[in-house]
Amino acid sequence: MRSLHIPVLYGSQTGNSELAAENLAKSIPEALSTSTFKVTATAIQLDDFLEVSRAQWTPLCAIVCSSYGVGQAPIGSWKFREVCDLILESSSYSGTTLKGLKYALLGLGDSKYTTFFMNPTVISSGMDKAGAERIGRLGKADASGEGDKNQLKVIEEWSRNIIPELKRAAVELEAMTDKQWSIKGEEVDVATKNFHVLCRQVYDTWDRRPSVAQDFKRRASLIVEDCKSSR
Repeated sequence: MRSLHIPVLYGSQTGNSELAAENLAKSIPEALSTSTFKVTATAIQLDDFLEVSRAQWTPLCAIVCSSYGVGQAPIGSWKFREVCDLILESSSYSGTTLKGLKYALLGLGDSKYTTFFMNPTVISSGMDKAGAERIGRLGKADASGEGDKNQLKVIEEWSRNIIPELKRAAVELEAMTDKQWSIKGEEVDVATKNFHVLCRQVYDTWDRRPSVAQDFKRRASLIVEDCKSSR
């Protein structure tokens, strides 16, 4: 049985984006999985995706992120924003850097501020310029919205409507031949490696950062040593 993991990436200052991402991640497996295609999803901060998951892209992801201050990135997404800024500022990263990836994006903000949607816009523009394909409508959830534009209503509506779009993309992946599936895997591997090149310019210690397995082993050894010393 083939399987697909969909990371639901978020950056959240007040917790609204985090909650929306967690709720979306919970709804994805049941809505997208079939008897022959298992789909899983996990909500994870944008910067944790870089630092903990080592930017291991999959063919499909979702992003839920707000703006903070004067169009800045909120908690947990500063480095990811730096990468997107780098993509937009350089002529070296366009068209093929993230070729083969599809993403959905919901942005949160407050229209009382002129820069309320700047951060989601930068992230979307960076992903697009790098060659990723956005699916579904770019969600805009305004904290100052009223009536049908109430932020919670917009979040719920976008989350409900994006499921069929994600489903359509998952069905396309499930229908691939073994050769096409292999080619897609290679394409995603290339996108991940390309993104690592960007991360090296944002993180001075990128190549010295431990993998998840290495970090777990290191932490486990420290716990064992601590237990021994406390006897």
